[in-house]
Amino acid sequence: MPKIPTFTAQARPTAEPTGVTTNLQLSPTATPAGALVKPLSKIADYYAREKQISNKVKAGELFGDATVDIFNAAEEAELKITPQEGIDYFNQQYNSIKNKYKSQAINSDVASYFDLEFSANKNKYVNNILSKTRTNLVTTRVNQVDQNVKSKIATALDGNNFQLNVLSEDIVNDYKGLVNDGIISEANFNAYKKGLPNLIEVEQVRKIARNNAAEAFAILLDTKNFTTISGDQRRKLRSEFGTLAKYQSDLITSALDTQVINKSKEFMNKYGSQETYGFSPEELQQYKIGDIEFDNQLEQVNEKIINKQFSFDTNYNINTDVISKIISGEVKNTKTKFLLAGETESKSILERAGDKTINNNDVTFLSDVITRTNNDTFKKQDEQFLNYFKNLIPLLQGNTFLNYFDKEYNSKASNLRQVLHKRYLQKLSEGFQSNDLLSYTSENYIAKDIKNYLPKTSDINSTIEQMVNSKELNVTDIIPKLEGETPLQYLKRIESGIDIEDTTAKDTLSP
Repeated sequence: MPKIPTFTAQARPTAEPTGVTTNLQLSPTATPAGALVKPLSKIADYYAREKQISNKVKAGELFGDATVDIFNAAEEAELKITPQEGIDYFNQQYNSIKNKYKSQAINSDVASYFDLEFSANKNKYVNNILSKTRTNLVTTRVNQVDQNVKSKIATALDGNNFQLNVLSEDIVNDYKGLVNDGIISEANFNAYKKGLPNLIEVEQVRKIARNNAAEAFAILLDTKNFTTISGDQRRKLRSEFGTLAKYQSDLITSALDTQVINKSKEFMNKYGSQETYGFSPEELQQYKIGDIEFDNQLEQVNEKIINKQFSFDTNYNINTDVISKIISGEVKNTKTKFLLAGETESKSILERAGDKTINNNDVTFLSDVITRTNNDTFKKQDEQFLNYFKNLIPLLQGNTFLNYFDKEYNSKASNLRQVLHKRYLQKLSEGFQSNDLLSYTSENYIAKDIKNYLPKTSDINSTIEQMVNSKELNVTDIIPKLEGETPLQYLKRIESGIDIEDTTAKDTLSP
């Protein structure tokens, strides 16, 4: 019988019964929760990288600080004489620096990064140290030989039995040692031997220069002397000895100046402190220094004292002019001759002593000023004081004509200058400043008692009266006093330049 065909449905029902399973596979990201997996993974990776970078930054900071120390340690090591000394020193410092900064790492990763970076540069430092110290070793060895050679030459030249052949053989052996050490070649060795006569001649002329550079300079001016010294070498040595000669001369001059000044002060202080009629030749000898000019001048001063021709008068203006010569550098000691305005014969400070312009105290004062000019600071201080005192003089005079009439004016002015200068120096030694000491408004002003030194009205009147009535006056030089005119009226009249025949003026000045 015919089979009836059957039909199998292919379509999925719209609903499945409970417990029915399926082979369907869903993507994890198909759900909201699953979508977060990938971003979280990226965040974790970034955090890890961030941590790594942070550790490297911290390590880099430590390395930067350590680099300064290790660089300084390497420089110190490069100064060592031998390579072994340099390497030993560097390794010690290297380990110490490494441990110091590594211990500051905040975690093991930072420590590892620091260790890796710090160690990477060690070989570079070591190679540089080896190179420099090897050079140091060779240089030191060569310098030792050179110094030894020069010492042998100097010793031989100082001896009484100089033998060139013996010396040359000895020095050649020193140079041979450099060849044996592999420091110089045979060619260098031969060059050393060839230059030996020149070394000896240079040391010979240097020996002369040490005692008298001017003589050595003059010797080298003649090319017939020391023939191995020529060209630039001769010119350089002449320049060197010329400079040395000036230095030696300055030292000698300075020493002589100091001796002259000190002996001058010693002589004057001795004379000023005792009533004496001069010194005997034997007594005077202790003040002499072997300088003919100075010793003769000292004898002349002593003769003035013996013959009672030494005046204790002083002249402020003359002393002021001498001080100017000192400040300018023209007068460097008490024996130097110089001219003052209106003079035709040069005389020194010592030669002027006792001639009514410079007394024994003036010599001591001027000597101190000379000594202080050798120091720029002291010189400036004295210049400030002298300018100050110059401005003080009108006050001391009391009147522009008083220094003409008052026989005591010069003495007063000179003495006051010396008194105030002594105070000034004392205060300076205590740490006070010049401006403070020379300001009348300052608590430390050196001339607070200046009124004690100023002329009184009665003194002015008395001085003028005496001078006007003095028979010693030349009426052609000084305007005579009018009849019935007081001293102050007279002074006022001559200051104003009024002629004595002016009757109107006479009436005006009358009381």
